[in-house]
Amino acid sequence: MPERLPITLILPAFNEARIIEQVIRDIRQVGNFRIVVIDDGSTDGTAAKVLAMGEQVVRHPLNRGAGAACQTGISLARKYGWPYLAFMDSDGQHFPEDLEGLITTMQAQQADLVIGSRFAGTQNQIPYLRRFFNTAANILTNSFCTHHYTDTQSGFRLLNQRAIAALDLLQDDFSYCSEMIILAERAKLKVAETPIRVRYTDYSVSKGQDFQVGLLTAFHFLWKLIFK
Repeated sequence: MPERLPITLILPAFNEARIIEQVIRDIRQVGNFRIVVIDDGSTDGTAAKVLAMGEQVVRHPLNRGAGAACQTGISLARKYGWPYLAFMDSDGQHFPEDLEGLITTMQAQQADLVIGSRFAGTQNQIPYLRRFFNTAANILTNSFCTHHYTDTQSGFRLLNQRAIAALDLLQDDFSYCSEMIILAERAKLKVAETPIRVRYTDYSVSKGQDFQVGLLTAFHFLWKLIFK
């Protein structure tokens, strides 16, 4: 692991009782991170399982969306002065050890926001429809960006204190992925990408967003950017 950073790891979760304990165990094997689960209105006992493992839970009384969970994580970082914030999916899709690559990239490139890319130099087995709709979302998002990004929809991200202070997200749904990058560029933050691995199981695929809906969501968000 590169030079240790005081990272708080945020896990947005909606009905992840089946897998959340294993995700937390996998994270603990990598390092002693502060783990905070944002329970986004779960009804399956997700929060109880996290609390039984001794980790912190912040609950939304209703399911608001992945973007809202991300907003809550950023608000907590500002409130408690956490200098580094990582976001990772809670469905077992991501490999916690790949956080090392995000840290290395942040330090080497002096980046404020690092995105873990499924498409940058890695041979991930990604379902066709997901690859297709991610490509379409990339095209839409990159049309509003100065730089080109290979995975604008990745949920695996690392923010430093500048990014935490600057990023005021408004989107509650999955369009927050695009919004964060666009706002970061507007705030003159340095955005970087680094390769990550992903594993798509029947469970993680079932937990993912409907990417047709996700693409439409991103389109509506970007449309608002043009005509707001």
